[in-house]
Amino acid sequence: MRQSKGLLLAAGALFLAGCATGASPPGKRYGLDILDAVDAVERGEGRNALAYYEARAEQLEPGGKLSRGEAAKAYGAAANVALAIGMYQKAIRFALRAQSILEEYPDFLAVMEGRLQLCTGLGFAYVQVGDLAAARRQFESCLALVQRSTYPGQVRAFSAWAWTGLSAVAYLQGDYEGTVAHAGMGIRLREEHLGFLDRNQQWIRDYNVLRRGNANALALSYLIVGRAQWEVKRFNEAEASLGRSLQIAREVGAVNWETVARAALAELAYSRGDALRAERGIKELRDKIRRLPLPFFTTFIFTRGAARASELGRHEEALRLYQEAMRQVEEVRSGLQEAGLRSLFVEDKQAIYQGAVRSALALRQPEEAFSYAERGRARAFLDVLGNQTTLSKGRTRALLQEEVRLRAGLAEAQALAQDILGMTDPERARRRLEIAQLEYRAFLDRMRKENLEQVSLMTVEPVTVQEVQRILPEGTTLVEFLVSERETVAWVIDRGHVEVVILPLPRAELVAEVRAFREAIGQQAAIEEVERQAGALYQSLLAPARPHIRGEHLLIVPHDVLHYLPFGALRSPEGRWLVEDFTLANLPSASVLKYLQGKGADAPGRVLAVGNPDLGAALALRWAEREARAVGERLPRATVLVRQAATEARVKTLAGDMGLLHFATHGELNQQEPLSSALLLAPEGMEDGRLEVRELFALDLHARLVVLSACETGLGKLSRGDELVGLQRAFLYAGTPAVVTTLWKVDDRSSFLLMRAFYNELTQGRGPADALRQAQRQVTGEFPHPFAWAAFGLTGVPR
Repeated sequence: MRQSKGLLLAAGALFLAGCATGASPPGKRYGLDILDAVDAVERGEGRNALAYYEARAEQLEPGGKLSRGEAAKAYGAAANVALAIGMYQKAIRFALRAQSILEEYPDFLAVMEGRLQLCTGLGFAYVQVGDLAAARRQFESCLALVQRSTYPGQVRAFSAWAWTGLSAVAYLQGDYEGTVAHAGMGIRLREEHLGFLDRNQQWIRDYNVLRRGNANALALSYLIVGRAQWEVKRFNEAEASLGRSLQIAREVGAVNWETVARAALAELAYSRGDALRAERGIKELRDKIRRLPLPFFTTFIFTRGAARASELGRHEEALRLYQEAMRQVEEVRSGLQEAGLRSLFVEDKQAIYQGAVRSALALRQPEEAFSYAERGRARAFLDVLGNQTTLSKGRTRALLQEEVRLRAGLAEAQALAQDILGMTDPERARRRLEIAQLEYRAFLDRMRKENLEQVSLMTVEPVTVQEVQRILPEGTTLVEFLVSERETVAWVIDRGHVEVVILPLPRAELVAEVRAFREAIGQQAAIEEVERQAGALYQSLLAPARPHIRGEHLLIVPHDVLHYLPFGALRSPEGRWLVEDFTLANLPSASVLKYLQGKGADAPGRVLAVGNPDLGAALALRWAEREARAVGERLPRATVLVRQAATEARVKTLAGDMGLLHFATHGELNQQEPLSSALLLAPEGMEDGRLEVRELFALDLHARLVVLSACETGLGKLSRGDELVGLQRAFLYAGTPAVVTTLWKVDDRSSFLLMRAFYNELTQGRGPADALRQAQRQVTGEFPHPFAWAAFGLTGVPR
């Protein structure tokens, strides 16, 4: 989905309220006036100001009515600063708190203005984090407040912000006619307000700041209108709207918006077939774009690269432009991505990496293409991690705290460089950003020498084909997939060979096939129907690669919807399940392979088996409890926790000293927030019973294997697999080289029998992947339907 940093730039002044009075916490004081807040961020004191505002609000909130009113102002100021430095969740939390306090007061003018500022600003913040439904509710709430206000003249200007916000939401949802209609209302109101400012400038405090902020917002509105008109091929109207946006930006000296408008006009010229005019516009902009400290201009570079690659066949030039786009994207930590990279003008950063893959393949550079695919995976995983500050353990904690500090400084420098209200000295901002970037790069260089895996959670660190070939054991073939809207690509790599297979299988078609296959399995359709679909998927995905697969060990790196595909249940033309022909293992990315070497080598001999935590009768797992007890009986030195004893607190206490961890309990995977996915255990003390993925990253494990035998990922909506990747990689990062997971909730009894067979094979000396293969083959005798056995898969080392 397209996101808009530009919208936040225009809305930057909305989280501001009055001047502070009354008692203050010790330390430096910051006023709550708009200029005070902006000045604090510009001086590089954003984090200090945020801490001050938060402490002040918490101090004032328990007091009386007057004190609580001041607390609302402090929360509003805290939200404003958090927004300016890219801390969107904090901005939303503080703004909601201020909003709830103001609802206690009568609709005086100052209170009404505060409520309107907050609901409109919240709308733009929700747009930025992608919650368009919440954004729409806030903008509509703003319009409703204006309509019933007893001060319509004084607060009418807020309607312009709301209509602009609604136009952005409509655009992001593909409602282009609605975009034009909503933006038109905003433009009319904004122009009326600018006229009012001009007529009364001698009476208006901070006239220049207010006028420029409103003019920037007007330029944004025309830009949104132009893009929407472009989408429905009303090119003449689009050109007029974009031209008006450019004119306004030039009048107020908004270099950033001027450059965006020029870039959009150049793109429009390309879409209209006017290559000469487009090339002229690009040439004028090229050097300026590379000098401007604005990550969202990667969008422009990407778009032009894509145009050249797809329309003109100039693959070398396209690849250079994609490389430049990737370099700029990767300059910014995933926590800063929302501060600029998901702008209104880009569908998805992953398209940059996929475009680079296509260009490299067109140039017959399969190894380069593989590198770009891995870079894209690393970028996507960092986006999942976002601004997490808890993904550390032991000796890495101090390093991570340093990284957080440097990244916050980089965020502030980036915010200033993007000129929130047009007040920043461009040269000063550029110098500060360069210094912040140099400091962050130097830190990462030092980290690479101390803990390379920790660096992989901070920045893009892709593996090369040569590294994969050095790590792969003899007799193992790695097949890595890349799913795109156009096609699916498979790299087939072993120690001595690398082949690329292009599969004419676009994402939409692949999603439909995988969904139908999973539904057939989940509904336990006739075995003949399941075998038919399994054979069709084999032909689509594996048959073209099969001639290049050597050995009996197959290491698969899924992508996108393929994370949900039970590869072991694919069926060859000879009538054999894939698990009958190969020992299978998965990886979230090939790059993870280099971090697994040596893990589990010093695993203790102890075992922890957890089953059927006390979660109430509705969630009882009778066979899971029996399964955990069976593991304890079969393996020596085992600790078994069931029912009331299976608590999150005890698991955290014991897990670090165990060589094998077995969880027979429910699990939840959260597609919207993968780090909130959790294993469900019994609560105890301060622990709520949800062992979340973000907590798993902080564990320090030494186990050679983790088994999750009853976790349910569901058979419903298929996402791009981020929640699965997050869960798997959390355990791998925590210290284990292999983790067994399930793709759906398996029948209790068949799961028990499969796990019993699995541990029988382990005790006979087989590796985890081979033991799982043999157990699945045994269970097919009693339960031939893939529903009973195909959900289980091993992620990690292939042996």
